[in-house]
Amino acid sequence: MKYLTTFAEKVGKERFDAESAKVIKGSGIGPRAPRQRCATAAKPLTKARARKLITALAGHD
Repeated sequence: MKYLTTFAEKVGKERFDAESAKVIKGSGIGPRAPRQRCATAAKPLTKARARKLITALAGHD
Protein backbone atom coordinates (compact mmCIF):
# COMPACT_ATOMS: atom_id res chain seq x y z
CA MET A 1 0.00 0.00 0.00
CA LYS A 2 2.96 2.28 0.59
CA TYR A 3 3.86 2.09 -3.11
CA LEU A 4 0.35 3.19 -4.06
CA THR A 5 0.40 6.22 -1.78
CA THR A 6 3.85 7.30 -2.99
CA PHE A 7 2.85 6.79 -6.61
CA ALA A 8 -0.45 8.64 -6.12
CA GLU A 9 1.36 11.69 -4.78
CA LYS A 10 3.64 11.70 -7.84
CA VAL A 11 0.86 11.52 -10.46
CA GLY A 12 -1.25 14.21 -8.82
CA LYS A 13 -4.61 14.43 -7.11
CA GLU A 14 -6.61 15.06 -10.28
CA ARG A 15 -5.38 11.91 -11.99
CA PHE A 16 -5.70 9.92 -8.75
CA ASP A 17 -9.32 11.07 -8.39
CA ALA A 18 -10.19 10.19 -11.99
CA GLU A 19 -8.64 6.73 -11.93
CA SER A 20 -9.81 5.85 -8.41
CA ALA A 21 -13.38 6.76 -9.36
CA LYS A 22 -13.24 4.07 -12.05
CA VAL A 23 -11.72 1.51 -9.67
CA ILE A 24 -14.10 2.08 -6.73
CA LYS A 25 -17.24 2.24 -8.85
CA GLY A 26 -19.83 -0.13 -7.38
CA SER A 27 -17.75 -0.99 -4.32
CA GLY A 28 -19.37 1.18 -1.67
CA ILE A 29 -16.11 3.06 -1.10
CA GLY A 30 -16.56 6.81 -1.37
CA PRO A 31 -14.40 9.18 -3.41
CA ARG A 32 -11.60 11.24 -1.89
CA ALA A 33 -12.83 14.24 0.11
CA PRO A 34 -11.62 17.68 -1.06
CA ARG A 35 -8.92 18.09 1.62
CA GLN A 36 -8.18 14.41 2.11
CA ARG A 37 -4.75 13.07 1.22
CA CYS A 38 -4.45 10.34 -1.38
CA ALA A 39 -2.84 8.07 1.21
CA THR A 40 -5.88 8.31 3.46
CA ALA A 41 -8.28 7.76 0.56
CA ALA A 42 -6.40 4.61 -0.47
CA LYS A 43 -6.64 2.89 2.94
CA PRO A 44 -10.06 1.25 2.47
CA LEU A 45 -9.05 -0.31 -0.87
CA THR A 46 -8.68 -4.07 -1.08
CA LYS A 47 -5.44 -5.46 -2.48
CA ALA A 48 -7.13 -6.25 -5.79
CA ARG A 49 -8.57 -2.75 -6.18
CA ALA A 50 -5.26 -1.20 -5.15
CA ARG A 51 -3.49 -3.22 -7.86
CA LYS A 52 -6.05 -2.08 -10.43
CA LEU A 53 -5.52 1.53 -9.37
CA ILE A 54 -1.73 1.23 -9.61
CA THR A 55 -2.07 -0.27 -13.09
CA ALA A 56 -4.44 2.49 -14.18
CA LEU A 57 -2.18 5.22 -12.78
CA ALA A 58 0.80 3.69 -14.55
CA GLY A 59 -1.15 3.78 -17.81
CA HIS A 60 -1.04 0.06 -18.54
CA ASP A 61 -4.75 -0.76 -18.38
